[in-house]
Amino acid sequence: MALIEKIRRQGWLVLVMVGLGIVGYLIPYDAVMALFGNSSASVGVIDGKTINPQEWQIALEERKPLFQYDGNQNSLFTDTWNQLTEDIIYQDEYDKLGFTISEEEYEEIVFGKYLSPYVKSTIYGGKDSASFKEQMRTNFDQMPPVTVNGSTVPMQGLWKELIIKKRQKEKYDALLKKGAYANSIDAKWAFKLANDKATIDYVVKSYTEIPDTSVTVSESDIKAYYQEHKNDREYRQELSRSIEYISFPVQSSSYDSLQITENLTKLAADFRMAKSDSAFSAMHASSPGMGVVEYKSNELPEPWNSQFMNDSIGKVVGPYTDGQSMKISKISKRSMEVDSVAAKHILVKEKGMKGKAKADSIKNVIAKENNFAVMAAMYSEDPSNKDKGGDLGTFDRKTMVKPFADACFNGAVGQLQVVETTFGWHIIEVTKRNNPRLVTRIAVIDKMVEPSQQTVRSAFNEANEFTINFNDTTSFHRAADTLNGKTIIYPVKNVKPNATTLGALQNATAVVEWAYSAEVGEISQPKLVDNQYIIAALMEIKERGVPTFKNVYDVMKTEAIKQKKAELYMDKMKSGTLEEIATAVGSQVKKAENVNMKANSIPNSGVSTGENEVMGAIFGLKTGTMTSPIKGKGGVYVIRRTADIVPGASADNYLTEQTQSNTSFQNKIVNSVFNAFKEAADIEDNRYGRR
Repeated sequence: MALIEKIRRQGWLVLVMVGLGIVGYLIPYDAVMALFGNSSASVGVIDGKTINPQEWQIALEERKPLFQYDGNQNSLFTDTWNQLTEDIIYQDEYDKLGFTISEEEYEEIVFGKYLSPYVKSTIYGGKDSASFKEQMRTNFDQMPPVTVNGSTVPMQGLWKELIIKKRQKEKYDALLKKGAYANSIDAKWAFKLANDKATIDYVVKSYTEIPDTSVTVSESDIKAYYQEHKNDREYRQELSRSIEYISFPVQSSSYDSLQITENLTKLAADFRMAKSDSAFSAMHASSPGMGVVEYKSNELPEPWNSQFMNDSIGKVVGPYTDGQSMKISKISKRSMEVDSVAAKHILVKEKGMKGKAKADSIKNVIAKENNFAVMAAMYSEDPSNKDKGGDLGTFDRKTMVKPFADACFNGAVGQLQVVETTFGWHIIEVTKRNNPRLVTRIAVIDKMVEPSQQTVRSAFNEANEFTINFNDTTSFHRAADTLNGKTIIYPVKNVKPNATTLGALQNATAVVEWAYSAEVGEISQPKLVDNQYIIAALMEIKERGVPTFKNVYDVMKTEAIKQKKAELYMDKMKSGTLEEIATAVGSQVKKAENVNMKANSIPNSGVSTGENEVMGAIFGLKTGTMTSPIKGKGGVYVIRRTADIVPGASADNYLTEQTQSNTSFQNKIVNSVFNAFKEAADIEDNRYGRR
């Protein structure tokens, strides 16, 4: 921003910038910035490590060929920066723990039986058949070399480096999860919070029911409340910024669609010759998991529908538009297939050889006695249908897990089979097979229709002109109100320094970085975020610690009014029976049953604010006794407990709660550690020209 202000004040600088624009491609980034007194040539600093422009460019060149960015430079920049951040902040941890990936382990997690989660989701699109793995191995071996920093390197080497980094992170996260554990006390308390029940009668006078005009609050009252409560934990403020922004969408053009059409047309030739349609699709599609899918008649308009239904195997159809993407699809297979079957089963949950032995024994009895329904009622551990003779009704292939579906759709009617799934062992008998139908399967490659660099530059010029002409908050608001018949101004309050999102904006790091380098009232230069140029105005700065009176004035005024209301009504509610108190304050006695500690307010009380003190009083009260008036967050309460606490009874000695708590703890610890590392790393991101 300082550079722009220089240009605005000194017209001769415009000529200099025009000259620099002409030769911009010939002058290194750090040399240009040095002309204007910027001694920092770094793209950023992560945990003390400076990322210079050359390192940044190499990182971009290494990542770009691995994924289908299709000219989306913002996504490329964001993904590359996030990966650099992850690599740097975790590397010391990996070294201390000795996390290395051997050749044998790499082979196993990429092509073996136990794929790493990252490989399975990113490279295989969730599929992992043996034939698919072999084809993927061939594809890896045949990957063309790419140029990085002027040198030719094998693309499979870049994939290997990335996969190893991701595997190290998977191991580290698994180790963290193993260290998170909910013990029996945690489980018991979680159960009690949700299942111990109380029954009460109560009177509540909510603050919203009481007119503000019924109390008098002066400026000194507000200041007094501020002085008394400014150090309260709920008011201590975190470091944050509040902004407002407007958006200039970057919308794809006919030129962009033409470019994607040309790229897909070129790719179609190789698609026709591919040995594995599913592997080729997974390698080149923008969306993961495209692969081979069933095409259903009339899913697409003509002429595409007729081509898919009638053209020969191996024909590549398209390019064609489908929603927000363009696609080519290869007719991979046509076959007569049964789309649904009816079956019955008996489930044995015990796994391993003991479970199989039990399942085989049940199967042998059924084969001899023809008593499937009787054996299901006696031995099946599937409660949903054991009393129905194990009948599952009619279902399609996608309804069941793959081993179960394969047995049903490949087996003969009346045949008894024993099959293992993740649920245990199943004794299966197919009772009906519907008539087969002709099924067409296609392999799909999609490319999102996204704006090209030419389109992005055009949108930038429009947004940049706005910042030049309207460079203060007053003119910013006035211009936004008239731009394009009125442009929406989006406010975002209390933005944290490590935030990556701003309201609906998902990749807003550039705007956040700017906000923490700007001054109140400053207007940003255009920032490319989620295919739109964002222009932001910095409206408020909050530093960490005790809030200023100005920053919390509205909150303190509201709370001071509540306090006056509470004092007024606590005096009115301090004596008498519950019924007399209700009459005195124009309310009524309400009843609440099955109240639990996990709830943060009394159900149907009319108060939605969290009332921890009120809920604690309910469970600390003796049966038959009544509280004094309680000043809550949302109103004033008087409570009478009408019955003893009814404790919940666990059916499994709190094992369910322990399992749920374990899962919750494990998920939280991974994210918490990552966020803590990021905060401690003191990250400085200069990718977008942060001053």
